[in-house]
Amino acid sequence: MRLIGILYLCLFSIVAWSQNSNSSKGDTTENQRLFLNEVTVNAPLRISSINNWPGSLSLLDSLQLNKGNSYLLSQQLNSLPGLTMQQGALNTSRITIRGIGSRTPYNSNRIKAYWGDIPLTDGDGVSSIEDLAFNDINGIKVLKGPSSALYGAGLGGVILIDSWSSFSKEQWLRIKSEAAAYSTFSNQITAQHQQNNGLTTFSASHLSSQGYRDNSQYKRFNFTLKGQSQLGKSRLNYLYNYRYLNGHIPSSLDSTDFYTNPEKAADSWAAIKGYEKSNRHIFNIGIITPVNHPWYHQANVFAVISDLDELRPFNRLDESKMAIGIRDKHTLQFKDFKLEAGFEAMHEKNKLSFLGVKEDNLNLLLNKSTINRSYVNLFFLAETKITEQLLIQAALNVNWTNYNSKNNISETLNRHQYSTIASPHLGINYEFRPGSNIFASAGHGVSAPSVEEAQLPDGSFNEAIEPEEAWQFDMGYRYNSDNNNTHAEVTFYWINMNNLLVTKRENEEVFYGVNAGKTKHKGVELQLSQLIKISTNNQLKITASHSQSINKFEEFFDDGINQKGNHLPGIPKFSTYISGDFTINKMLLSINYQHWGRQYLSDGNEKLYPDFGVLNAKLTQAFQYNSIKGNFFLGANNILDKHYASMLLINAPSFGNSAPRYYYPAMPFNLYGGFTIAL
Repeated sequence: MRLIGILYLCLFSIVAWSQNSNSSKGDTTENQRLFLNEVTVNAPLRISSINNWPGSLSLLDSLQLNKGNSYLLSQQLNSLPGLTMQQGALNTSRITIRGIGSRTPYNSNRIKAYWGDIPLTDGDGVSSIEDLAFNDINGIKVLKGPSSALYGAGLGGVILIDSWSSFSKEQWLRIKSEAAAYSTFSNQITAQHQQNNGLTTFSASHLSSQGYRDNSQYKRFNFTLKGQSQLGKSRLNYLYNYRYLNGHIPSSLDSTDFYTNPEKAADSWAAIKGYEKSNRHIFNIGIITPVNHPWYHQANVFAVISDLDELRPFNRLDESKMAIGIRDKHTLQFKDFKLEAGFEAMHEKNKLSFLGVKEDNLNLLLNKSTINRSYVNLFFLAETKITEQLLIQAALNVNWTNYNSKNNISETLNRHQYSTIASPHLGINYEFRPGSNIFASAGHGVSAPSVEEAQLPDGSFNEAIEPEEAWQFDMGYRYNSDNNNTHAEVTFYWINMNNLLVTKRENEEVFYGVNAGKTKHKGVELQLSQLIKISTNNQLKITASHSQSINKFEEFFDDGINQKGNHLPGIPKFSTYISGDFTINKMLLSINYQHWGRQYLSDGNEKLYPDFGVLNAKLTQAFQYNSIKGNFFLGANNILDKHYASMLLINAPSFGNSAPRYYYPAMPFNLYGGFTIAL
């Protein structure tokens, strides 16, 4: 079956097609419309010109998001230099930006994420974007480092997901269905209705899979209702999203099982049939008001309610969260000057109960606690064009964060508030010739410890623990040709981090954080895209990116051992991505290859995971019949059938006689296919 799939894809490897390389122009060819991918508007961060942005910026438009299957975002995000998304399972992933966040074991931390103006980062600093449905994502912007005070000053950066899209018709219906290996099925439906004073969009999706590994069954439902209405001079936005998830957990494997039996689940997780079941509701209502031109006011109120039932080998977690927040921003927009100021505040209440799973304590209440987390971010940004060629941007973010925790069994109450932290940022962009820009920026970032990191094993807060802080500097060159067929960018960066947080484990279930020293990150990122027009309907677009970095401990004592000079684990030495998009008439073939460099598995650098590469491809045939547009597609992932780890657990603990479990096996060669129609 694999050979047939490869031959089928290779038959059409001569074809060529691509979109215009600068999506900010909003140009859309007829071929792009046939493939049912649309450009994005109403982005959470409005950028008048990508070339003039005073810092590093990476984009994924809706066309690029559809180059893979409809449920794994990692392939698309990994095309961006400096960003790595490791995917251990459909419900287990970790995103790092420039090496920041690599020490978080099972999720994404030290970065901020927004869906429109709604924070997807909870009060604990954890960001979850992998459970958003693809038909709820219309484009992604990634700002690396603390480069936009408007969205906090996260150490790694911010991921901005566009929740709104622009379509050519006032009312439309789109259906997408996909089937893949291991009984994986994805179905999506999206519809838009136009009213006299606004529009309403409805989307729903279903994803289910038996999984490649044992105990990896997965099921997810997403439902979104959103809209815009004109209220006099103001515009009202509203959004409701519901997500249900039921995913089993195969966990990581030791070296022996990884190489000899990668389909199995970890023994302890398989024995108890570990899983997570959760429901999440997101509410948002916002209003944009032109107070007095050029003064605009935007206010958003949001709420997130969720519950989680997670069965682990050591206990069962019953958790409920409720967060409510407000984001308020004022904007003054002149021709050559912009001023934005406002605040974002959120309060989150988290109730946790831990139940026994052993024979001697089955279903007994082991612990119960309530945690309240609050933060306030004040932000200020000023941007001005000194001349036609020179743009300067200055920003400031001021953060207050506090936690309090109550043990409902012992009635012990702990409170902790971090010092007020101000994070400035300065960026410049100079266009020394049309289409050629140089830029540089410097900024301060901060990330507070999570509750798990800040709490000691007895439940009290570690008064000595401090947030991680870093200064980040980057400079680069950006080129865009007059016809937008060529785009190139190179960025050099370096990061000095203080108060590095490391995880101390007493056993499999008890771990906490301590400040252990300083790290230094430095690297280079390159991006290139070239559109070659062979004839009217024959085009080829080549896209390539490369990032190379050195990430080392400057000061780090761990249990009395000096790790100074060692490389930080879990960060590939380099990452290279190259893709080709080919088309003739209504047929498109996308081929991409990603290669990751070696990476260390532990702070002591005793273990090293070798470099590896993965080849993927997707073939799409578009059609149009009267007003009905559609396409059929067939894709193949891991065409070379490479055995590799799609996610690594650094500093994996070893208790008793068990070997450390570093590896999450990736799927071998697998096919997927489906269709899309739009009315």
